[in-house]
Amino acid sequence: MKHIPLGLRDYLPEDIKKRDQLIQRMKRVVETNGYERIITPSIENFDQLQPALGELSEDCIMFFDGSGTRLVLRPDHTTPIARIVSTRLQQQCPIQLYYHDPVFRKDPLLGETEIFQFGCEQIGHISIHDEVKMIQMVLDVCKEVGLEDIEIHVSHPELFESLTDQDRKALDQGDLVSFSSLPKKGDATLLGDFPYLSQLFTEIDALNLKNVFVNFGLYKDLTYYNGLFFDIVSKSYGKVIGSGGRYDSVLRAFNFESNAIGFALRLHYIERALNG
Repeated sequence: MKHIPLGLRDYLPEDIKKRDQLIQRMKRVVETNGYERIITPSIENFDQLQPALGELSEDCIMFFDGSGTRLVLRPDHTTPIARIVSTRLQQQCPIQLYYHDPVFRKDPLLGETEIFQFGCEQIGHISIHDEVKMIQMVLDVCKEVGLEDIEIHVSHPELFESLTDQDRKALDQGDLVSFSSLPKKGDATLLGDFPYLSQLFTEIDALNLKNVFVNFGLYKDLTYYNGLFFDIVSKSYGKVIGSGGRYDSVLRAFNFESNAIGFALRLHYIERALNG
């Protein structure tokens, strides 16, 4: 007999002990890089967040309070953090924040409603160097917890400027059958006509970062991501265990003209990957 709703799970004392140890190792890496923890409300005003959520607004779990205001269980961390920084912390930018708390989404495909995440946000004056440092920190966090097979698949809107709307829609839906050949994935030798990513990979090579690839088939919501975006892949586990990217447009939805980049890792996926 199932006692809890679909997409949720119980965590027993032994589970919590292992989760806490995992988080402590991740915290060591990001705090060494100057990040401080932030906690946002579990419940937000939907109408306030909705302009910044992009396609994610379709997956929100909403309800109404006694006065008829639409509320939402926190669907991600980036948007509430962007709200806080835009309205209360502008003068402290550039600012580096991290979190390890759950988000809540309708996800019938994966069967997950409560998703525990660990992630970081850097807001204010982001350069290509900062983007590469964020990728490096992702690799460092994964290495610290024992994930040695991580690949970072990077992409950018400039890869899709020449595609038709139909091709972009196919990529967004994961429909590769519509293409005559599979989109390429590889190193910087594929980037002769793409100046932004070429410069990014020059810095990646300068830091000798391994297992970072450009992926021409990686497409995300471009109303949310306005520049570099990436997936974090565990080869042995065979899943995307996290993602990240530039989201200046999210700040703009809160009337703050600045730059931002972040990433989020799914803790449950990391635990499964570590357990083989």
